[in-house]
Amino acid sequence: MSRKKFISFSLRSLPLLGLLSTFVACGPSGISLSGTATVDGTPIQKGKISLVPKANVNSPTAMAPIIDGEFTIPAASQLREGSFDLRVSITADRTPKAQLTFLRGGNKAAVGTAISQALKDAPPSEESFTSDMEVTGSEDGIQLEFKREPEPKKRR
Repeated sequence: MSRKKFISFSLRSLPLLGLLSTFVACGPSGISLSGTATVDGTPIQKGKISLVPKANVNSPTAMAPIIDGEFTIPAASQLREGSFDLRVSITADRTPKAQLTFLRGGNKAAVGTAISQALKDAPPSEESFTSDMEVTGSEDGIQLEFKREPEPKKRR
């Protein structure tokens, strides 16, 4: 192949290569969401947010951590528009606050005190909240607010 023909071929293929590299570099991107999550007005210190697509929604499940009340679902999660089940879980701190003391069964008062203290020192149980969410595009500043159900009053 002569040098002139090679240059001519390279110049003609340049727009095609540019188009292909743009398509590959950009590729399809997902929707990004970010915001805050609170329960009874208090930011969730540590937890997880999940968006699970409802039937006939062409999107993967998207998940992200919640730290100090804030979350971000990046576009890399490939989240798409549609209806989702929103699930927020609060992660309990599993670090024990005190060492448990093992007592022999002879002293009922000491056993009762030890059990009472162990219950006070136990980490809180995990909680989760669910809701429906419609995703229509990328959005920042979403405010997710959840309320705990009041405990039923005991009859005397």
